[in-house]
Amino acid sequence: MLFFRKVGIRLATLLVLLIASAPLPLAAQSVVDLPAVAAPSSAAAQDFSFVTDGPLALGWGRPAELPRIYFHDALPALFTRTLGFNDELPAHSKLSWIFTGPQAGITIELTPNSLRVIQRYYDSYALSSSTIPSTTYPEKIEREDEINYQGSARELTVILDSHLAVQVLLNGKLLIQQTCLFDLSRHQLLLTAPRDQHAVFSGALLTPQVDEATVTVSPGEKHQTMLGFGGSPSIPAYAELSAEGKQRYWEILRAYNLLIDREYPMGARLKPDMSNLENLDDASPHYYGANFPNGEVSDFAYSAQTRAMGGSVIYEMWNLPEWATKSFTDSSGKVWPHAANPEVYANAVVTYCKLAKERTGAPPEIVGIQNEADEPQEIALEMVRTLRKELDFAGFSSVKIHMADASYLYGGVERAKQLQLDPDVWKAIDYAASHVYDFQQVMANPDLYDDLLEQMHAASEGKPYLSTEICVNDPRYQIPSYRVALAVGQLYHKNLTILDSVALLYCWLILDVEQPTFGASRSLLVPDRSHGDVPAESSYELRVLGSYSRHILKGMVRVGAASSNPDVLVSAFDDGKAGSTIVILNRSVNAQHVAIHWPERQWDQIERTSPYLANADSSADASHSRDVVVQPGEIVTLSTVATVALAGH
Repeated sequence: MLFFRKVGIRLATLLVLLIASAPLPLAAQSVVDLPAVAAPSSAAAQDFSFVTDGPLALGWGRPAELPRIYFHDALPALFTRTLGFNDELPAHSKLSWIFTGPQAGITIELTPNSLRVIQRYYDSYALSSSTIPSTTYPEKIEREDEINYQGSARELTVILDSHLAVQVLLNGKLLIQQTCLFDLSRHQLLLTAPRDQHAVFSGALLTPQVDEATVTVSPGEKHQTMLGFGGSPSIPAYAELSAEGKQRYWEILRAYNLLIDREYPMGARLKPDMSNLENLDDASPHYYGANFPNGEVSDFAYSAQTRAMGGSVIYEMWNLPEWATKSFTDSSGKVWPHAANPEVYANAVVTYCKLAKERTGAPPEIVGIQNEADEPQEIALEMVRTLRKELDFAGFSSVKIHMADASYLYGGVERAKQLQLDPDVWKAIDYAASHVYDFQQVMANPDLYDDLLEQMHAASEGKPYLSTEICVNDPRYQIPSYRVALAVGQLYHKNLTILDSVALLYCWLILDVEQPTFGASRSLLVPDRSHGDVPAESSYELRVLGSYSRHILKGMVRVGAASSNPDVLVSAFDDGKAGSTIVILNRSVNAQHVAIHWPERQWDQIERTSPYLANADSSADASHSRDVVVQPGEIVTLSTVATVALAGH
């Protein structure tokens, strides 16, 4: 899988998207005038009060500190929280609103004339600082911004949104905005003030807003028929699992309906007779950082197990072995010293199909032309022609072909257009396909990707589309954060509803890693050596994908679904019988009370996904399934499709 590298992007629109994806800083100002606030914007959820000369907390480690106020609501993935103040902040005092999460936190410091926002990480011993010997735990300030204001501070608001940003408002006016990737779960208040004056500072945490939304399903509006979900296993990583670990692995794949095996077969080291096709020692290595190598190699026992569970196999080579290449000079005079040799390449694919049929009982259902590699246009067209001819000649006419998938969607658009220059070649293509790594250019503003998705949909000209690789490989976003996973969840929704994708395939299903942030973004599972070499979720990515994959089965048809709120993303699927599924992703910062209109449908299964819930069963609420509340950043799946239970999940 291609590391996200800087490439010459010819589409000027993507440059605009890259610029637009970063939160814009506020214009520099010496002092900001605050607007007046007449009354609290909502009712109080929890009151608080500080008395500057009142009793001290007398707690261990903080003997000279006023008692803190602890808010016991578990913060959703996205949120708006507002403090309303009854009094003026005392002179020479500072109110600290402290937000914490599993990796990092944000502290909002408010004085009578300034606002300061601090982001700090505390999840590594390496963050310790010898310059702050009083610190009792590792911590490092990653970012801080400060702005001065004048006026009466009456409402302080913090917004953690789906644009991977945090916004801080005073009296409803935005003062500071920062990029923020990590999750927050709890919050508290601390007032620091002189003890030699008597002052009372009180207020309330205000009740968060709940919005109303309506979802309307049009079952007569039919779109794509699903093939399913899956990804690529690193066979060397799978091989390291214990016997119990392998059993657990297949239980996870079945429970999450990840039954498309996009095989990453041996390429560069493959022998002409293909005798080393399954030899782990010959796996073409992927050197990911300081992790152990994960390589390209086949495992027919693995693909046979996939099929035994009702799954399917996609076979596609990446770097071709030297014996399957040739020197080629294209029509412009450019020399390609290692271009594909179409006839040798096609024979190699056919040989694999024969071996797969012999050892697993069936050839791959789909073969791809070539993963990510660029070929001269003449060669690219000839690879399709020759492969289709050789597959048919060998008796594999049922094996479908997907177009060579580019790393980026804009490249997929260009490749589809090139294939269409020869109608016979385009006719031989059964599936359009591409990776979508350029989505990371606009992860903070996913709607900016819609235009490119629509271009790819148009370029596919009605052929079913395979989204062949999805993951986060941009170093800016390699963090085990639910909010980053939720951004990828928006990509799943857009793939299904704009591209009409029939399959969503994660980059790696399992990857052998030592560096945790790498595994968290590249792979759904990683080997857990601390519990006997069993597979473990690498991050929140599995649960977010599972919100879709667990209840959207092969053969289901996506039907029309419209939401009254553009931040309530909805997709609906039906099997024409009794099976139906709706997935609702709330990317707003407010809870949504959603009324669902789908005639003659009642769901008996409800699953909720959030930072706290991994595809959690809440079917006890099924009697209210036409009227659900979806928390900010939550994904709710309503279905009549039975799922496989996962032990201990």
